[in-house]
Amino acid sequence: MHSEAVLLAQQHLTSLFILLFLGTMGGKMAEKLRLPDVAIYIILGMILGSSVLGLVSLEAESIVNQMILLFGASFILFHGGMVTGLDVIKQVWRTITLLSTLGVVITAFIVALAASYIFNIPFSVALLLGAILASTDPAALVPIFQKFPIRRKVAQTVITESAFTDATGAIMATVVFGLLMADSYISWPLIGMQFLQLSLGGIVVGAVTGWVAAFLISENDRGLLREFTPMVIVLTVLGAYLVAERIHASGFMAVFVAGLVVGNAKSLRLTILPKQEHEAHVFIDAVGLKLRMLIFILLGSQVDFDVLQEYGLQGLLVVLVFMFIARPLTVIASLIPDKKAKWTRSEILFFFWTRETGVIAAALVGIVASSGLPEGKLLSAIVFVAILITLILQASTTPGVAKKLNLLDRR
Repeated sequence: MHSEAVLLAQQHLTSLFILLFLGTMGGKMAEKLRLPDVAIYIILGMILGSSVLGLVSLEAESIVNQMILLFGASFILFHGGMVTGLDVIKQVWRTITLLSTLGVVITAFIVALAASYIFNIPFSVALLLGAILASTDPAALVPIFQKFPIRRKVAQTVITESAFTDATGAIMATVVFGLLMADSYISWPLIGMQFLQLSLGGIVVGAVTGWVAAFLISENDRGLLREFTPMVIVLTVLGAYLVAERIHASGFMAVFVAGLVVGNAKSLRLTILPKQEHEAHVFIDAVGLKLRMLIFILLGSQVDFDVLQEYGLQGLLVVLVFMFIARPLTVIASLIPDKKAKWTRSEILFFFWTRETGVIAAALVGIVASSGLPEGKLLSAIVFVAILITLILQASTTPGVAKKLNLLDRR
């Protein structure tokens, strides 16, 4: 006879087996259909979840689910940093700065205005929703740009935007949520101060952690852990996130900056040997694939069709405002002023459409839903509608849109 703990562990292992097995089949299907795998994963999750087959059941508020989301999001953000070149950032840093600051605010406010009007909820709650939805999704974007030869300047700008807006969107959501739970009035100077603390603290922690990691796996005589490059990657992701959060800085910003430093070690006069660099990328690709499977199948399995039926139509209206009003205005306000980047009409139109939402929004709304906020159920429904629509519709058509706009490079 087995104890209750052993039986529970076996149940979780069974769910893990089902997730990985069917996720592998789904990934192969996506490859054959030339579709982004995350769209297939989320549809698989919806079929496997309690609302349909009931083969996978893991509550959004559970510790296991939150650990998978947080580590998965952190790992994928680190990967986004590693594949981002400093040369591209130097070329388009004004655009990225505007997208991740002014753009986040524009998106949050437009979504908040729409949600407060459509659902008749307090503006502060609606602003929390806008902040949650303000970030794009590296978990969906990084794999697309790895598989399809979209123009490097565009691809890396979108990836960098996703990393920075994930951090800044999460920071804004954290601040607004903290004020809501404390039942305080929204103080814009306070939000500004906390934003600076979280973002700058995350940048410093990430830079230091990334430099230490690059130093330990570099070719110099003190590169003590070259043979353990994959483990150094894992420790860097965990260390950057946990240290930043412990000092009340942004863990998401920290892991992206750490990845950026490791991926651009040569600029810091630290040379990582080809063998270690290859090991790092192979390891990250393999682990990233498993994390994408887990994250998006779990997200799909947690879709509550009853809640979607109750709030789905109105939530869809908010998401349409989010996609077709907030995003274009954000792109116009962020790309047009950057004359040095020389954005073309086709590139701007591509930015209009590239607006996937996923991991970070799911992680943030999971925290909100488990907090006891009265509107938590409503916010969860709207966020899941946004995730479903943007991943299934936008992620699956991004390569086609790039081809239509002549943004595919020949390899």
